[in-house]
Amino acid sequence: MGLKHRLAIAAVALLGAWAAWATANTTKVNAASGAGTNDYEVQPVLPEAQVNMAENFYDLKLAPGQTQTLQLRIQNFTNKTIKVKSGLGNAVTQTGGGIVFASEAAKPDVSLKHPFTTLAKQPRGQATVTLGPRRAKTLSVTITMPQKPYAGMIYGDWHFSEAIANKAKSRNAVGAKYAYSVGVLLRGTDFRQTFPKLRYQNTEPFLANRHPAMGINIQNTAAMAMRQVSILAKVSLVGSRDITRVYSKTGVMIAPSSTLKIPISWNYNTMKPGTYKVAVTIKGQNYGNRFPMTLNFNRQFRVAAKKAAAINAKAAQKPKNKWVPVAYATGALWLVALGSLIWMLAVRPRA
Repeated sequence: MGLKHRLAIAAVALLGAWAAWATANTTKVNAASGAGTNDYEVQPVLPEAQVNMAENFYDLKLAPGQTQTLQLRIQNFTNKTIKVKSGLGNAVTQTGGGIVFASEAAKPDVSLKHPFTTLAKQPRGQATVTLGPRRAKTLSVTITMPQKPYAGMIYGDWHFSEAIANKAKSRNAVGAKYAYSVGVLLRGTDFRQTFPKLRYQNTEPFLANRHPAMGINIQNTAAMAMRQVSILAKVSLVGSRDITRVYSKTGVMIAPSSTLKIPISWNYNTMKPGTYKVAVTIKGQNYGNRFPMTLNFNRQFRVAAKKAAAINAKAAQKPKNKWVPVAYATGALWLVALGSLIWMLAVRPRA
Protein backbone atom coordinates (compact mmCIF):
# COMPACT_ATOMS: atom_id res chain seq x y z
CA MET A 1 0.00 0.00 0.00
CA GLY A 2 1.41 3.37 -1.04
CA LEU A 3 1.97 6.45 1.09
CA LYS A 4 -1.01 8.19 -0.52
CA HIS A 5 -3.40 5.42 0.53
CA ARG A 6 -1.99 5.16 4.07
CA LEU A 7 -2.39 8.90 4.62
CA ALA A 8 -5.95 8.86 3.31
CA ILE A 9 -6.90 5.97 5.65
CA ALA A 10 -5.30 7.78 8.59
CA ALA A 11 -7.30 10.92 7.79
CA VAL A 12 -10.58 8.97 7.74
CA ALA A 13 -9.69 7.29 11.04
CA LEU A 14 -8.99 10.68 12.62
CA LEU A 15 -12.37 11.99 11.44
CA GLY A 16 -14.08 8.91 12.91
CA ALA A 17 -12.33 9.43 16.23
CA TRP A 18 -13.44 13.07 16.27
CA ALA A 19 -17.05 12.08 15.53
CA ALA A 20 -17.03 9.59 18.41
CA TRP A 21 -15.58 12.24 20.74
CA ALA A 22 -18.18 14.82 19.70
CA THR A 23 -21.04 12.36 20.25
CA ALA A 24 -19.75 11.33 23.66
CA ASN A 25 -19.42 14.93 24.79
CA THR A 26 -22.71 16.33 23.46
CA THR A 27 -25.11 13.58 24.63
CA LYS A 28 -26.43 13.58 28.17
CA VAL A 29 -26.74 10.09 29.64
CA ASN A 30 -29.36 9.33 32.30
CA ALA A 31 -29.06 6.30 34.57
CA ALA A 32 -32.00 4.56 36.24
CA SER A 33 -32.03 2.29 39.24
CA GLY A 34 -34.69 -0.18 40.34
CA ALA A 35 -35.82 -1.13 43.83
CA GLY A 36 -36.16 -4.59 45.32
CA THR A 37 -39.15 -6.28 46.93
CA ASN A 38 -41.55 -4.28 49.10
CA ASP A 39 -40.93 -3.96 52.82
CA TYR A 40 -44.61 -4.44 53.62
CA GLU A 41 -47.95 -5.37 52.07
CA VAL A 42 -51.60 -4.56 52.68
CA GLN A 43 -54.63 -6.79 52.10
CA PRO A 44 -58.23 -5.54 52.47
CA VAL A 45 -60.63 -7.72 54.43
CA LEU A 46 -63.84 -7.51 52.40
CA PRO A 47 -67.08 -7.20 54.43
CA GLU A 48 -70.47 -8.76 53.69
CA ALA A 49 -71.61 -5.48 52.12
CA GLN A 50 -69.07 -6.04 49.32
CA VAL A 51 -70.81 -6.14 45.92
CA ASN A 52 -68.13 -8.21 44.19
CA MET A 53 -65.85 -10.43 46.28
CA ALA A 54 -63.52 -10.92 43.28
CA GLU A 55 -62.37 -7.28 43.48
CA ASN A 56 -59.27 -6.23 45.44
CA PHE A 57 -60.83 -2.92 46.56
CA TYR A 58 -63.90 -2.02 48.61
CA ASP A 59 -67.05 -1.86 46.45
CA LEU A 60 -69.87 -1.42 48.94
CA LYS A 61 -73.66 -1.07 48.90
CA LEU A 62 -74.71 0.49 52.22
CA ALA A 63 -78.06 1.84 53.43
CA PRO A 64 -78.59 5.54 54.30
CA GLY A 65 -77.34 6.25 57.83
CA GLN A 66 -75.62 2.84 58.08
CA THR A 67 -72.31 2.50 59.92
CA GLN A 68 -69.74 0.08 58.49
CA THR A 69 -66.28 -0.82 59.81
CA LEU A 70 -63.67 -1.68 57.20
CA GLN A 71 -60.69 -3.83 58.11
CA LEU A 72 -57.32 -4.24 56.44
CA ARG A 73 -54.33 -6.43 57.23
CA ILE A 74 -50.85 -4.94 56.99
CA GLN A 75 -47.69 -7.07 57.29
CA ASN A 76 -44.00 -6.27 57.65
CA PHE A 77 -41.79 -8.66 55.64
CA THR A 78 -38.44 -7.32 56.85
CA ASN A 79 -36.24 -8.11 59.85
CA LYS A 80 -36.43 -4.51 61.04
CA THR A 81 -39.09 -2.33 62.66
CA ILE A 82 -40.84 -0.05 60.16
CA LYS A 83 -43.36 2.78 60.40
CA VAL A 84 -46.19 3.18 57.90
CA LYS A 85 -48.41 6.25 57.53
CA SER A 86 -52.12 5.63 57.00
CA GLY A 87 -54.53 8.20 55.51
CA LEU A 88 -57.78 8.78 53.64
CA GLY A 89 -58.37 10.67 50.39
CA ASN A 90 -61.03 11.86 47.95
CA ALA A 91 -61.01 10.88 44.27
CA VAL A 92 -60.11 13.75 41.93
CA THR A 93 -59.24 14.01 38.25
CA GLN A 94 -55.60 14.86 37.69
CA THR A 95 -54.40 17.24 34.99
CA GLY A 96 -54.68 15.53 31.61
CA GLY A 97 -57.03 12.78 32.82
CA GLY A 98 -56.83 9.90 35.27
CA ILE A 99 -57.95 9.49 38.88
CA VAL A 100 -55.75 10.29 41.87
CA PHE A 101 -56.66 10.76 45.52
CA ALA A 102 -56.34 14.08 47.29
CA SER A 103 -55.80 14.27 51.04
CA GLU A 104 -58.60 15.42 53.30
CA ALA A 105 -56.79 18.75 53.70
CA ALA A 106 -57.24 19.53 49.99
CA LYS A 107 -60.28 21.61 49.03
CA PRO A 108 -62.83 19.41 47.20
CA ASP A 109 -64.63 20.38 44.00
CA VAL A 110 -67.69 22.57 44.59
CA SER A 111 -69.89 19.86 43.02
CA LEU A 112 -68.82 17.21 45.56
CA LYS A 113 -71.67 16.95 48.08
CA HIS A 114 -70.39 14.02 50.15
CA PRO A 115 -66.57 13.86 50.35
CA PHE A 116 -65.38 10.41 51.38
CA THR A 117 -63.07 11.95 53.98
CA THR A 118 -66.07 13.39 55.87
CA LEU A 119 -67.78 9.99 56.05
CA ALA A 120 -64.75 7.79 56.92
CA LYS A 121 -62.73 8.09 60.13
CA GLN A 122 -59.63 6.31 61.44
CA PRO A 123 -59.14 5.49 65.14
CA ARG A 124 -57.01 7.97 67.00
CA GLY A 125 -53.34 7.04 66.80
CA GLN A 126 -53.63 5.02 63.57
CA ALA A 127 -52.16 7.77 61.36
CA THR A 128 -48.74 6.16 61.93
CA VAL A 129 -48.49 2.38 62.37
CA THR A 130 -45.40 0.76 63.89
CA LEU A 131 -44.70 -2.81 62.77
CA GLY A 132 -42.05 -4.99 64.39
CA PRO A 133 -39.94 -7.44 62.35
CA ARG A 134 -42.14 -9.95 60.50
CA ARG A 135 -45.20 -8.67 62.36
CA ALA A 136 -48.73 -7.99 61.08
CA LYS A 137 -51.62 -5.85 62.30
CA THR A 138 -55.28 -5.37 61.46
CA LEU A 139 -56.32 -1.76 60.93
CA SER A 140 -59.83 -0.33 60.76
CA VAL A 141 -61.79 2.60 59.32
CA THR A 142 -65.38 3.44 60.28
CA ILE A 143 -67.77 4.76 57.62
CA THR A 144 -71.03 6.51 58.50
CA MET A 145 -73.31 6.94 55.50
CA PRO A 146 -75.34 10.12 54.85
CA GLN A 147 -78.80 10.05 56.44
CA LYS A 148 -80.56 10.88 53.19
CA PRO A 149 -80.32 8.71 50.06
CA TYR A 150 -77.95 9.93 47.36
CA ALA A 151 -77.63 9.03 43.69
CA GLY A 152 -74.49 7.80 41.96
CA MET A 153 -71.31 7.05 43.86
CA ILE A 154 -68.91 8.29 46.51
CA TYR A 155 -65.29 7.43 45.77
CA GLY A 156 -62.18 7.69 47.93
CA ASP A 157 -59.21 5.67 49.06
CA TRP A 158 -57.34 4.33 52.07
CA HIS A 159 -53.65 4.85 51.40
CA PHE A 160 -50.34 3.87 53.00
CA SER A 161 -46.74 5.01 52.66
CA GLU A 162 -43.63 3.88 54.45
CA ALA A 163 -42.13 6.54 56.71
CA ILE A 164 -38.40 6.95 56.02
CA ALA A 165 -36.63 8.11 59.19
CA ASN A 166 -33.20 9.01 57.81
CA LYS A 167 -32.86 10.87 54.53
CA ALA A 168 -29.89 9.99 52.34
CA LYS A 169 -27.15 12.60 52.54
CA SER A 170 -25.58 11.76 49.21
CA ARG A 171 -27.12 13.38 46.14
CA ASN A 172 -26.42 10.23 44.14
CA ALA A 173 -28.07 7.86 46.62
CA VAL A 174 -31.18 5.99 45.49
CA GLY A 175 -33.99 5.63 48.04
CA ALA A 176 -37.31 3.78 48.04
CA LYS A 177 -40.69 4.58 49.58
CA TYR A 178 -43.35 1.92 49.18
CA ALA A 179 -46.95 3.12 48.88
CA TYR A 180 -50.35 1.48 48.45
CA SER A 181 -53.79 2.87 47.65
CA VAL A 182 -56.94 0.82 48.27
CA GLY A 183 -60.02 2.28 46.60
CA VAL A 184 -63.33 2.61 48.46
CA LEU A 185 -66.45 2.86 46.27
CA LEU A 186 -69.78 3.55 47.98
CA ARG A 187 -72.76 2.85 45.73
CA GLY A 188 -75.77 5.11 46.11
CA THR A 189 -79.30 4.77 44.84
CA ASP A 190 -79.74 4.76 41.06
CA PHE A 191 -76.07 3.75 40.70
CA ARG A 192 -76.62 2.34 37.21
CA GLN A 193 -78.97 5.11 36.11
CA THR A 194 -76.73 8.05 37.10
CA PHE A 195 -74.69 9.56 34.26
CA PRO A 196 -71.62 11.83 34.28
CA LYS A 197 -72.47 15.45 33.44
CA LEU A 198 -69.58 17.24 31.76
CA ARG A 199 -69.69 20.99 31.21
CA TYR A 200 -67.18 23.42 29.77
CA GLN A 201 -65.92 25.88 32.37
CA ASN A 202 -63.25 27.99 30.71
CA THR A 203 -59.83 28.03 29.06
CA GLU A 204 -57.00 30.03 30.57
CA PRO A 205 -53.23 30.39 30.08
CA PHE A 206 -50.99 28.86 32.73
CA LEU A 207 -47.49 27.45 33.17
CA ALA A 208 -47.19 23.69 32.66
CA ASN A 209 -43.74 22.41 33.69
CA ARG A 210 -42.47 25.98 33.18
CA HIS A 211 -43.82 26.12 29.62
CA PRO A 212 -46.64 28.38 28.36
CA ALA A 213 -49.84 26.35 28.08
CA MET A 214 -53.60 26.57 27.76
CA GLY A 215 -55.67 24.83 30.43
CA ILE A 216 -59.13 23.72 29.25
CA ASN A 217 -61.29 23.09 32.31
CA ILE A 218 -64.10 20.53 31.98
CA GLN A 219 -66.17 19.89 35.12
CA ASN A 220 -68.00 16.66 35.91
CA THR A 221 -70.83 17.85 38.17
CA ALA A 222 -72.40 14.40 38.67
CA ALA A 223 -71.56 11.78 41.30
CA MET A 224 -70.56 9.27 38.62
CA ALA A 225 -67.18 8.48 37.06
CA MET A 226 -66.30 7.91 33.40
CA ARG A 227 -64.06 5.03 32.33
CA GLN A 228 -62.10 4.18 29.17
CA VAL A 229 -61.96 7.89 28.36
CA SER A 230 -60.26 9.30 25.26
CA ILE A 231 -59.54 13.05 25.07
CA LEU A 232 -58.85 15.06 21.93
CA ALA A 233 -58.42 18.84 22.33
CA LYS A 234 -57.30 21.43 19.76
CA VAL A 235 -56.45 25.11 20.19
CA SER A 236 -55.67 27.60 17.41
CA LEU A 237 -55.25 31.39 17.16
CA VAL A 238 -58.02 32.94 15.06
CA GLY A 239 -56.72 34.74 11.95
CA SER A 240 -53.19 33.39 12.34
CA ARG A 241 -51.14 30.88 10.38
CA ASP A 242 -49.82 29.39 13.59
CA ILE A 243 -50.13 25.63 13.82
CA THR A 244 -53.07 24.09 15.68
CA ARG A 245 -51.87 22.73 19.00
CA VAL A 246 -53.26 19.34 20.03
CA TYR A 247 -53.62 17.28 23.20
CA SER A 248 -54.56 13.60 22.91
CA LYS A 249 -54.85 10.89 25.54
CA THR A 250 -56.66 7.54 25.81
CA GLY A 251 -57.53 4.96 28.44
CA VAL A 252 -57.99 7.31 31.42
CA MET A 253 -60.79 7.95 33.92
CA ILE A 254 -62.67 11.06 35.04
CA ALA A 255 -63.56 11.11 38.73
CA PRO A 256 -67.06 11.90 39.96
CA SER A 257 -67.73 15.51 41.06
CA SER A 258 -64.36 16.86 39.95
CA THR A 259 -62.75 19.06 37.30
CA LEU A 260 -60.52 17.85 34.47
CA LYS A 261 -57.83 20.27 33.27
CA ILE A 262 -56.65 19.53 29.72
CA PRO A 263 -53.14 21.00 29.22
CA ILE A 264 -51.99 22.09 25.76
CA SER A 265 -48.34 23.13 25.87
CA TRP A 266 -46.54 25.74 23.77
CA ASN A 267 -43.22 24.09 24.74
CA TYR A 268 -40.47 26.69 24.18
CA ASN A 269 -42.60 28.86 21.87
CA THR A 270 -43.98 32.25 22.85
CA MET A 271 -47.69 32.57 23.52
CA LYS A 272 -49.37 35.34 21.52
CA PRO A 273 -52.33 37.45 22.67
CA GLY A 274 -55.58 37.37 20.69
CA THR A 275 -58.73 35.34 20.17
CA TYR A 276 -58.40 31.57 20.25
CA LYS A 277 -60.81 28.80 19.35
CA VAL A 278 -60.91 25.50 21.18
CA ALA A 279 -62.48 22.18 20.17
CA VAL A 280 -62.74 19.28 22.61
CA THR A 281 -64.05 15.74 22.07
CA ILE A 282 -64.38 13.38 25.04
CA LYS A 283 -65.46 9.77 24.55
CA GLY A 284 -65.89 7.16 27.25
CA GLN A 285 -68.22 4.92 29.21
CA ASN A 286 -70.48 5.53 32.17
CA TYR A 287 -68.76 3.73 35.06
CA GLY A 288 -72.08 2.54 36.50
CA ASN A 289 -73.53 0.80 33.45
CA ARG A 290 -70.75 0.89 30.77
CA PHE A 291 -73.02 2.96 28.50
CA PRO A 292 -70.94 4.76 25.79
CA MET A 293 -70.85 8.56 25.83
CA THR A 294 -69.48 11.24 23.48
CA LEU A 295 -69.33 14.95 24.29
CA ASN A 296 -68.13 17.84 22.10
CA PHE A 297 -67.26 21.39 23.12
CA ASN A 298 -66.46 24.28 20.75
CA ARG A 299 -65.68 27.67 22.26
CA GLN A 300 -63.75 30.90 21.70
CA PHE A 301 -61.82 32.85 24.30
CA ARG A 302 -59.45 35.79 24.39
CA VAL A 303 -55.96 36.08 25.86
CA ALA A 304 -55.00 39.62 26.85
CA ALA A 305 -51.57 40.96 25.90
CA LYS A 306 -50.74 41.54 29.58
CA LYS A 307 -51.61 37.95 30.50
CA ALA A 308 -49.60 36.48 27.62
CA ALA A 309 -46.59 38.66 28.51
CA ALA A 310 -46.74 37.55 32.15
CA ILE A 311 -46.82 33.87 31.17
CA ASN A 312 -43.96 34.24 28.67
CA ALA A 313 -41.82 36.14 31.20
CA LYS A 314 -42.00 33.24 33.68
CA ALA A 315 -41.47 30.49 31.09
CA ALA A 316 -38.25 28.48 30.83
CA GLN A 317 -35.86 29.45 28.08
CA LYS A 318 -34.74 26.89 25.53
CA PRO A 319 -31.40 25.47 26.73
CA LYS A 320 -28.34 26.01 24.59
CA ASN A 321 -25.91 23.16 24.01
CA LYS A 322 -22.48 24.62 24.79
CA TRP A 323 -20.77 21.81 22.89
CA VAL A 324 -22.41 22.62 19.55
CA PRO A 325 -20.14 25.61 18.70
CA VAL A 326 -17.10 23.61 19.82
CA ALA A 327 -18.15 20.64 17.69
CA TYR A 328 -18.73 22.83 14.63
CA ALA A 329 -15.39 24.60 15.04
CA THR A 330 -13.51 21.34 15.55
CA GLY A 331 -15.28 19.79 12.58
CA ALA A 332 -14.36 22.74 10.38
CA LEU A 333 -10.70 22.44 11.36
CA TRP A 334 -10.70 18.73 10.57
CA LEU A 335 -12.31 19.35 7.19
CA VAL A 336 -9.70 21.98 6.37
CA ALA A 337 -6.94 19.59 7.43
CA LEU A 338 -8.42 16.76 5.38
CA GLY A 339 -8.83 19.03 2.36
CA SER A 340 -5.21 20.14 2.62
CA LEU A 341 -4.05 16.55 2.92
CA ILE A 342 -6.01 15.44 -0.14
CA TRP A 343 -4.73 18.43 -2.13
CA MET A 344 -1.12 17.65 -1.23
CA LEU A 345 -1.58 14.02 -2.18
CA ALA A 346 -3.16 15.05 -5.46
CA VAL A 347 -0.46 17.53 -6.51
CA ARG A 348 2.55 15.61 -5.14
CA PRO A 349 4.75 14.47 -8.02
CA ARG A 350 5.36 10.78 -8.29
CA ALA A 351 8.83 9.49 -7.59
